[in-house]
Amino acid sequence: MNRLRSLRWRIPIYVLYSIPSIVYLTIFFYIPIMMIIVYSFWQGGPLYKIVRVFTLENYVRFFTDELSRNVLIWTNLLALLIFGIVIIIAYPIAYFLARMMKGETGLKIILLILIPLEMNYLIRIFAWRNILGESGLINSTLLSLGVINEPLTMLFHSIYAIVIVAIHNDLPYAIFPLYITLKSIPRSLYEAAMDLGSNRLSVFFRITLPLSLPGVAIAFLFIYIPTVGEFAIPALVGGKTYLLGNLITRGFLDIGNWPFASAATMSILVLTLIAMFVVFKLTGMRWLYR
Repeated sequence: MNRLRSLRWRIPIYVLYSIPSIVYLTIFFYIPIMMIIVYSFWQGGPLYKIVRVFTLENYVRFFTDELSRNVLIWTNLLALLIFGIVIIIAYPIAYFLARMMKGETGLKIILLILIPLEMNYLIRIFAWRNILGESGLINSTLLSLGVINEPLTMLFHSIYAIVIVAIHNDLPYAIFPLYITLKSIPRSLYEAAMDLGSNRLSVFFRITLPLSLPGVAIAFLFIYIPTVGEFAIPALVGGKTYLLGNLITRGFLDIGNWPFASAATMSILVLTLIAMFVVFKLTGMRWLYR
């Protein structure tokens, strides 16, 4: 008993509290990641054929094969497009809630915006299927009003459907960090700038926008990185649109080439980490590099 007490006093209390989290992350995150890394350096083939011989063939194939290279470029361009559209929509909303709303009204509205996230991710996607489908809400309404003579097929099983559904799912993840960042900017900075003769446009570009860039970086972390690995939205509403997430899923489940799929997974992980640190560096989040 005395030994246990002395051991308890030697080990910092925060270390004891972190043990459950460390165990959980080790079992469900670090060990799977290590397994994927190991698989990526083995030789593989169709139907779950694995030869435990070290090779870089999977990585070379991922970056040189025309299909995987085109999917990589297309997925990144689409993720950047979605991120840009979400920021354009989210920034004015967050600015209005942070600077125009009095008291805690803005925070209450933010909580209402976050409520849909409590709903299952797949249920939200299936809801959009019922809205964008050939017999969905939009087409039914337009047909009943006589605006169109036949259902619009471009709204479903297309790239437009992926963009619409992704924007809906990602919007709260951009509004919240932008709201927090904008809310934390002291009003005294605005007052000082106005007293020195700056107009509202100058104040925005010289004070508000630069100081809110960390919120943009956090939104990038929440939106761009998950979009690069997205597979559920393209599979359910994208039709023939093929993204990196679908390429990896097909490699693991359909083709059974685990080494190649693991190499694709690790390549995406490294590329997104590089993109994340570049964006954080450009937006002034230097504390990551100290």
